[in-house]
Amino acid sequence: MGQSVALRESNPKADPAAVVLAGHARFTVLTSQLIRLEWSASDFRDASTVVVNNRALPVPKYQVTKKDQWVEISTDALHVRYDATSSVSFSDANLRVQVKSVSSSNRTVTWTPSLTDKDDKRLFGSLRTLDMTNGTVDLNCNAGGPDTIADSHCTYGLVSRSGYVVVDDSLSTELDNDPWPWVVETSVKPATSCTAIPPLERRVCGYNVVSQDQCDANGCCFDDSASLPNGFSCYYGAQAYQDLYFFGHGLEFKQALHDFTLVAGKIPLPPKFAFGVFYSRWWAYNDVDIDGISHEYATRSIPLDVVVLDMDWHLTFYKNNSADQSGQPKGWTGYTWNKELFPDPKAFLAHLHSNGLHVTLNLHPASGVQPWEDSYEAMATAMGIDPATKAYVPFDLTNKTFASNWLQLSLQPRQDEGVDFWWLDWQQGEDWFVAHNQASPNLNPTLWLNHVFFTNPFQWRNNTRPVLLHRFGGLGNHRYPLGFSGDVVPSWQSLQFQPYFTANAANVGFAYWSHDIGGFQQGHDAQLYTRWIQWGVFSPVLRTHSQKDTVSDRRIWTYPNANYEIMRHFINLRRRLVPYIYTQSRLTHDTGLAMLHGLYYEWPEFDEAYSYTQQYAFGSSFVVAPVVQPVDPTTQLAAKSVWVPPGVWFDLTRGSLVTGPIVYKRWYALDEVPWFAKAGSIVPFGPEATASSLGQAQTAPDALVLTIIPGTPHGSGAVYDDAGNSSAYLRGDQHSWTHFTYDSLDDASMVVTIYPANGTFAGRRPRQRYLLELRHAVPARHVHVDGHDVAYCAFGNDEATPEGGGWTYDPSHLTLLVHLEVAVTSTTRVRVQFDTPASLSTKVDLNGVVGTMARLQHAKTLLDLQFAYAEDYPYLRHAYGMSRRIQYNLTSFFQEVALWPHWIKLGVAEVRKLKLAPSVQAQIVHLLVDDTAVPHDSRLDKVFADDQAADVLVFN
Repeated sequence: MGQSVALRESNPKADPAAVVLAGHARFTVLTSQLIRLEWSASDFRDASTVVVNNRALPVPKYQVTKKDQWVEISTDALHVRYDATSSVSFSDANLRVQVKSVSSSNRTVTWTPSLTDKDDKRLFGSLRTLDMTNGTVDLNCNAGGPDTIADSHCTYGLVSRSGYVVVDDSLSTELDNDPWPWVVETSVKPATSCTAIPPLERRVCGYNVVSQDQCDANGCCFDDSASLPNGFSCYYGAQAYQDLYFFGHGLEFKQALHDFTLVAGKIPLPPKFAFGVFYSRWWAYNDVDIDGISHEYATRSIPLDVVVLDMDWHLTFYKNNSADQSGQPKGWTGYTWNKELFPDPKAFLAHLHSNGLHVTLNLHPASGVQPWEDSYEAMATAMGIDPATKAYVPFDLTNKTFASNWLQLSLQPRQDEGVDFWWLDWQQGEDWFVAHNQASPNLNPTLWLNHVFFTNPFQWRNNTRPVLLHRFGGLGNHRYPLGFSGDVVPSWQSLQFQPYFTANAANVGFAYWSHDIGGFQQGHDAQLYTRWIQWGVFSPVLRTHSQKDTVSDRRIWTYPNANYEIMRHFINLRRRLVPYIYTQSRLTHDTGLAMLHGLYYEWPEFDEAYSYTQQYAFGSSFVVAPVVQPVDPTTQLAAKSVWVPPGVWFDLTRGSLVTGPIVYKRWYALDEVPWFAKAGSIVPFGPEATASSLGQAQTAPDALVLTIIPGTPHGSGAVYDDAGNSSAYLRGDQHSWTHFTYDSLDDASMVVTIYPANGTFAGRRPRQRYLLELRHAVPARHVHVDGHDVAYCAFGNDEATPEGGGWTYDPSHLTLLVHLEVAVTSTTRVRVQFDTPASLSTKVDLNGVVGTMARLQHAKTLLDLQFAYAEDYPYLRHAYGMSRRIQYNLTSFFQEVALWPHWIKLGVAEVRKLKLAPSVQAQIVHLLVDDTAVPHDSRLDKVFADDQAADVLVFN
């Protein structure tokens, strides 16, 4: 059944061969770099918790030695030393763990228990929400003390530059072994031996504990005399139960996350449609409105995959805003359709589904079930309340009887009508459960609500893949995608923070944050929204949203046409990226590493991988650095410094090969985003155009575009696919991988190999169409597919994609294109024999040509609007026409490209002499100067003065 996805193949009881008993301690060797450390005065715990649900892992190789009172456990990576005669819980005197290798220099580090709360090198993680924030939020959890953590669920990362991380699971709520795992009530012994712990060795007991009553409930010691930092007052006594997980991975951060998902559950693969485009707005839309909006998306060829209906889908009482029986605003909670807006919800949802769209509804459940709900009578009766009393049914989520009835009686009817998933928009915070006597302070409502919904056996019984929109509830929440970060204030500061915030979430395995793209509150800044859309395209989930006012509208066609066209281009790029994103998300499921992650996972020993916080890895092939500041008002360009990591990278915006590590400094126009592809990658994209723009993310594309990134003589890539929206992907026989390679040969040729698909699934096509896209390439002399010559077709000709295959050349992108269709069970080899210059003295440099050609179009538009005489800039016109001349005569390629820098240099000189508006002249010159050899511009020195790295590359 679908509800067990997050817990599938979990077994909380470890293999006895992995367990070492030593006095009051129990050590479980889970992997060579992960050891569970337990201490108990009585018995140990084998149950699942809300964080850890699987300890039955293959037993790694380890050795145990005993000498005097000391027990020592050694793996390939760790060495544990413990005093088995100790009668007190873990302390510096009885326990130490050594990490044998932290870095490439094999530096060692030793941990003792008192260091647990003192690791200033631990990377940040995530927190519950960004609601109502304008700019940054402090992710340094302990700095805010227990009050902040209690409400924010702030959680540190699972990786540290110290080389180790200790996860304290001692207080985590236990779950039973039911197919729908539920909270287990456990008793806690009062704290003893509080004075036996020296003040400097005290460890925080419950980072969310704000009172002595809460501390006592945890069986811990309380001291508010500032013996602990940052306002923490609760600490473990000398007889307190300890359940610690020691992650001793050194700088092998990827392995740390992988090991975490082994014991805490894998990150589920969201349904394919979740990687498409969401439309959301808090507005009293009716069915006609939504149909009209989807029609606008379709007629404008703008992708749309998910329609989000905010709270007006159900009964609301805005004018009568009194409190309901639960004390919440009346009508904020609702499960009953507003039939004035949606007369026939089932027919309406079926209509959206017929267009390939999926639907989610907003839900604030805190009010329970009020008397006006259509499910009230059934719910009241099921919960033992006389419906005639009109007494509401309180929300009691830790009561399994209530949860079962509520899910089946209040929510299941909406799902039966066609609702695909729920948006859990709940903000009560951790204190709500305590105030309502529903659980201990260690079970927060955010995590528990997500658990209940995602593992709900009633919704997912048809094997549909679970998915939610929700907030973050701490460790363990990685099992319940997707995230909803809340209603942020539109500002450049908010935009700047989101890439950093999202990358940090990878450190706790929370891979799928979605943000209110464009911001929630009032705002209609076209430039800001354009940049926000660009960031959203290269984020885990692209979901626009805004509040209920006439100014906050995120439909891109309500913005100026220039911004609209840029946003439309990038949103279509998102559609094309889905095959790559879905492949990377499968790797996230397999490895535990989020698609969007910090560069320190790949280059942990480079300081720049940590300090350049507004860039990130977007899967295994891309580094992306969204532009998150406004353009210069004079040049209409934005300055950006990017740390290009070690190796060879291809600047997809400029069309240049760049060798790192280096700081790469450029000016970016509004239609440009710094993104770099790893040399040697073969990246799967969707096609440029589709028959419909609706529901395309869920649909396997008619043709896959394999983009071959240059820079190395050999390369490879792969594409993953499955049925898209069922849990069958977890079975080895219900998904497929197709692998690709390329090899450059000494005779100026390249061989691209498409291998047979490994695996199959329901709906898999027997044949697949491909478009090979060789970037940064010269034209070909011949192209052969499996030894057969294929025809050349002029680029732009309707016959450029004949059924029998063919090749063409796109001079504006310096890209060679090969069309073919193959059986998915066969191996196909494509050999491209490249053309060579007629004379060895002809030297061409392709770097920057593509980017400058694109900018020339912008320059031409600016000149046209100034009514400048074309005769005054013949060299610039000649440069602008290069791609078309090559298109008509491929044999002119080498001569044209060789002379290209000369024409650009002369064209810039022409522009400098024209009598143009100063701002226009500055725009054109800076568009072209940034990519060509012209006199150095001192403005670059000023803008980039704050860069931290020593090696700097400036295109001047």
